[in-house]
Amino acid sequence: MTRDNVDRMKRPSVAVIILTCNEAPNLTRALDSVCGWAEEVHVVDSYSTDSTVDRALERKDDRVHVVQHAFDGYSKQWNWALDHLPIRAEWTLKLDADEEVTHEFKREVTEIIARNDGKLEGISFRRRLVFLESILRWGSVSGNHDLRMWRSGKARFEERSMNEHAIVQGRTVEVRSFIMHHTCTSLSAWIDKHNRYSSLEARNFLEGNVTGEIAPSLLGSAAERRMWLRRLYLRLPARPFMYFLYAFFLRLGFLDGAGGFRFAFLHAAYYYWIDLKIRQYRMTGRLPEVIWPARGVPHPALRDSALPCTVDIGKAVGIEQTPSYSTASIRSGGESP
Repeated sequence: MTRDNVDRMKRPSVAVIILTCNEAPNLTRALDSVCGWAEEVHVVDSYSTDSTVDRALERKDDRVHVVQHAFDGYSKQWNWALDHLPIRAEWTLKLDADEEVTHEFKREVTEIIARNDGKLEGISFRRRLVFLESILRWGSVSGNHDLRMWRSGKARFEERSMNEHAIVQGRTVEVRSFIMHHTCTSLSAWIDKHNRYSSLEARNFLEGNVTGEIAPSLLGSAAERRMWLRRLYLRLPARPFMYFLYAFFLRLGFLDGAGGFRFAFLHAAYYYWIDLKIRQYRMTGRLPEVIWPARGVPHPALRDSALPCTVDIGKAVGIEQTPSYSTASIRSGGESP
């Protein structure tokens, strides 16, 4: 099916949710990939200091709705969104701001939804990484299916500080097509983000929350197999080095050339940071520090916008003030970090 055929297909009843904080360089690409296909797009911003909210507000004619809500962890932010956003579409898609939905994905998902017998509750898909301008087709993550699309109202997120999973009861399917994940357009930003992620993962380990609510199983679903491998990984000696061998050789990352080496090497370094932070806690008794990006103040345009929006003003900026509401019906329920 050609791109024009995809555009002429009946649009599926899909809502897209994107969490943002200082995602101005990425958001336009993500919105371009779903506007015109999805029935509604919801941007949940946690007080960006750049032009993220402005870029989202510019797309109101494309059914992009904007809300600001104080951030208190990824799982809590997602569950708040599921509880409070006025989603009317039949299906909900979780999309990161640095991701891009492909025409192949839209075609396949549209076909699956069109022939659904009413018993399908979730859709799993893979992401194809773009790392420092290199498209990675092999390696440790290219074949991972994540359940990130579900029948609206049927998902909750497990309580985990990062790498949170949507929990869906019922039948799910895996699609063949990918979405693009532009995971590293700036090496400095990647290191900064993974410094934060390594602290969160170290804390998960120290809390005994390694696999979340997903039961590890070698013969189970894609997520269950991944949790089984994660548990096995934690029992290995020289874990980061073993991960590099796994990603670059066993999972054929070397077929991606220099880009595959860079990703496998840096990802192994990321796992080493986790191990070092766990060791530091055992030596000092201090939990790994999580350095969050600076948060701004509520965007002034949201108060008078006709878009659904609300702001946790007092908790977001550390002042005592009553939240202000627009004409829409979302109520605030979150806490600031």
